[in-house]
Amino acid sequence: MPHLKALVERHENDNFELIGINTGDAPDVYRKGLEEHSVSWMSAYQGQKGSPIADLFKVQGYPTYLVLDVDGTIAYRGHNGKAIDDVIAKLLKKAGK
Repeated sequence: MPHLKALVERHENDNFELIGINTGDAPDVYRKGLEEHSVSWMSAYQGQKGSPIADLFKVQGYPTYLVLDVDGTIAYRGHNGKAIDDVIAKLLKKAGK
């Protein structure tokens, strides 16, 4: 979570949005996690028994990071949260921030 928090802060003035999707946890565990980690970005709870969003993007394991460009094309899909930094920087540069 610290990496995601830093990412949001670093790009607060850029054309960038982070959206978290949670599935599998009980609702109270999800809410407690939001508070404990001071989540400041949009976060969606998808329930304990599957997720329409995870199904749509064919998520196989957690965490899965997806970076979409301005056209909605997946520019990165993987499990390494730090790998998204360079992808995001390149997309923002290409888009002119």
